[in-house]
Amino acid sequence: MSAYLGATKEPMRLRCRALRIRVWIALSVLLGLGHGCSTSLPLRQEVSRAIEDWHRPVSHIDSAGSVERSGSAASESAPGTNALEVGEGGDQIRLSPSSAQLQPWILEALERNPAVLAATADARAKLERVTQATSLPDPVLRLAVRPEPIRTAAGDIHFVFGVGQKIPLPARLDRAGRTVEAEVRMAIERLNATRLQLIADVEQAYYRLYLTERSIELTRDHRVSLENLEQVVATQYRVGKAEQHDLLRVQTDVVKLRDNESRLARKRTSAAAALNRLLDYPPTREVPVTEPIHLQTFDVDVEQLVALAIEHNPELAILIHQAERDQEGVELADLGYWPDVTIGAEWSYIEPRDAFEPPNAPRGAVNRMSETGTDSWALMLQFNVPIWFDRIEAAKQEARSRLLKTQHERQTALNQITFRVFNAWTNVQTQQDTIEVLESTLIPQVGQTYEVSLAAYQAGRSDFLTVIDNWRRLLDFELMLHREVAELETAFSQLQREVGLQLVRDEIISETQGQGEQP
Repeated sequence: MSAYLGATKEPMRLRCRALRIRVWIALSVLLGLGHGCSTSLPLRQEVSRAIEDWHRPVSHIDSAGSVERSGSAASESAPGTNALEVGEGGDQIRLSPSSAQLQPWILEALERNPAVLAATADARAKLERVTQATSLPDPVLRLAVRPEPIRTAAGDIHFVFGVGQKIPLPARLDRAGRTVEAEVRMAIERLNATRLQLIADVEQAYYRLYLTERSIELTRDHRVSLENLEQVVATQYRVGKAEQHDLLRVQTDVVKLRDNESRLARKRTSAAAALNRLLDYPPTREVPVTEPIHLQTFDVDVEQLVALAIEHNPELAILIHQAERDQEGVELADLGYWPDVTIGAEWSYIEPRDAFEPPNAPRGAVNRMSETGTDSWALMLQFNVPIWFDRIEAAKQEARSRLLKTQHERQTALNQITFRVFNAWTNVQTQQDTIEVLESTLIPQVGQTYEVSLAAYQAGRSDFLTVIDNWRRLLDFELMLHREVAELETAFSQLQREVGLQLVRDEIISETQGQGEQP
């Protein structure tokens, strides 16, 4: 018996080695299947361009109503993809106001703002979900060790080793991948929306700072002029040509202007802090003084702007991709009646043992198979049975309702954006008309009236109350002009935010520095 077993040890070792090789080959195949499909290169390139090479198209609408877009990004980017146009040299941004002082603020904000960085990280994270969604589940390894072996005619079974891999329906994996790809594009558009909103916030914070500084300068100039007038009134009061209440009135206005300067200085600190916040700087960081703004006309039909917003607004683009995602969800739910398949293999190691010889058994009647210990193999195939139809139908109805919800949300967003474009366009037109009236009529007329009343008072032909009233009216109109300028640029910035493009204005109205005559 021992001689027979000794003769079979070498073939058994070879057989075991061959079996181990087969097991490892099977595992490698299953693990290779489990790796799934990697993220497509075009999608990775799309995300990379959106993050590292982002550009907002510049759109110029001429008087005939045609739209021209400058920059390669404008011609290459898909609807809803936005860009910040950079000049040919790569170092000059074409800004809405002609002041180039906004350029470094916007560039630095896009690089440092935490909201933009968070949206960028979210887009990258969503991209990595594509591979996860299209990969197979992890394979399952099974090892059953028996303390008491099972005795069979082929030998003793001490342990069983098995491996299995669940293989979902290929169409289900494909739909899942398409769903995540739509979410990736939604994340890209959210990043674009965050950038556009940041640009608008920086511009509006800049215009708030601009208004405060121009108000400080104008108030200071009027205070100096009023202090000179105070000296004139004091001189006339001493010689008996002016009443004491005239002197008190002008002194009171001088004190009020000084108080306004102090309040405006504190407002300037707050406005600078708001600008620093957008760049993730401490609020006390020093901000340079703003430059004068060159006003430009903008006269475009609102229907053209609405059409551009429908094509380029990132909020609408998000909902378009969300509808694509939900449509894939409907298709995925329709596959609920199809089962998933699990394949596998099982190997039972059978240890050789001495054959059992019953007492008084005839010669040759003993089964010697157990002395060889022949291992056993089994191939497994299983699949789930989708019989819970109510659950499947509920999932399908949920997916359809989600798609319907997105469609209604898109229509709601379209209505809101249309209104916001119309409202911003109306504000731009209103501010332009008001500025034109102030510059061409009101400020020159009130300034001339003030000069005439001041000359008449000095000649003794008019009372001081008329002079002060005309001065206050002139100050109010000049402050109103700067306020209207800031509101015009704020409305235009919001209009560009809603359209998703940088709208170019050509004709210069004026340069808002030293508007109106000083007293």
